[in-house]
Amino acid sequence: MAATRPTAHHRTIGRMPGVAQKTERFAALKGMQSGLVRKLLRYGAGSVVATICSQTTFLVVYGPLHASTTLSSALAWMAGAVPNYWMNRSWTWGRRGRPSVTRELLPYAGIILATLGLAIAATAAAAAALRGTSIAHPAQTVIVAGVYFLVYVVMFGFRFLLFDRLFATRAPQPEGR
Repeated sequence: MAATRPTAHHRTIGRMPGVAQKTERFAALKGMQSGLVRKLLRYGAGSVVATICSQTTFLVVYGPLHASTTLSSALAWMAGAVPNYWMNRSWTWGRRGRPSVTRELLPYAGIILATLGLAIAATAAAAAALRGTSIAHPAQTVIVAGVYFLVYVVMFGFRFLLFDRLFATRAPQPEGR
């Protein structure tokens, strides 16, 4: 099949003042939206893995081991923070190589430590509210674990925006640097 040539109409529209620029801006905006959606989906997938790790840890440490909400939250946080960092850094934002301590690791630690502080405070408040009630320990464990989960659900979008600024502000560095 022979290739068709653009009609005079198509050639004229392309030369109209402002049309080509608007078309380019629309294409760029469309590309940004698909890139944002891709990042959000990847960030969400990494967060699911981190959530499974942290929720399982919280349920085991707080439930059967009867640890405090502070220790349970801290261990659960660690169980989720490590895979979350590496998955999101490399998969969501395409960062490779050795991370900068001052430009990447310390800001990341600040963001996730603030979330940990919120989780500790919220789970401690939930456990205190449940103390002395007739609710059985297994049910209390589920409720307090639900509060722990809720903190991370609420912080999901805020953390995405912060991580996007943190990881996307500098171009990815080549391997080995």
